Amino acid sequence: MTITAHAGAYGTPDNSIENVRKVTEENCEIFEIDVTFRPGGTPVIVHDGNPSETDGVPLDEVFAIVAKHPSIRINLDLKSVNNLPAIDALLEKYGIADRVFYTGVGESWTGTVAANSKVPYYLNVAIDENQMHDETAVNAVADKIISSGATGLNISHSSCSEEVVKVMHSRNLPVSVWTINDKETALKFIKMGVDNITSRVPDTIKAALAEYAG
Repeated sequence: MTITAHAGAYGTPDNSIENVRKVTEENCEIFEIDVTFRPGGTPVIVHDGNPSETDGVPLDEVFAIVAKHPSIRINLDLKSVNNLPAIDALLEKYGIADRVFYTGVGESWTGTVAANSKVPYYLNVAIDENQMHDETAVNAVADKIISSGATGLNISHSSCSEEVVKVMHSRNLPVSVWTINDKETALKFIKMGVDNITSRVPDTIKAALAEYAG
């Protein structure tokens, strides 16, 4: 199982250079940043899907830091798909394309993502309480993931269940859950067998993993 450091992990401001420097210093397995585009097309890290021309930190600056830490992978949580080729160009510039994947991709965006970027992506799906324990319903979600070309499921932990994990794994689809910040909840999902947990407090998730393994 992997642990993804949230865009505001370790108490740093969300989507900031401070955060990027901290997660690289901590040598995290994966870290998440929210990515969108300024009106002129420049990719930036900020949660707002419609930033101004001065909002956010240019993704170029982030990749320049990450390129110096070859063991770290990046989860680009898309808030817009307006200029995806610009992201691919930066990935090529810094030679880090093999370390990046997208989340934040809903069903309505899959065609755009597939047509405009080489980056693999997880499908974001909300599974309601009436479906999350229903094998047939969960298999229907798995069908959507596969038909969309996505590589796995990215889902809020509140929409995930043992049945969801079981079915996804039976279809060779990894399950990533967000956002868990306490050990008790982390242990619950570790026991379920999820493949990734995103957290603002990665050390808490590490402690839960160690407790489970011990």
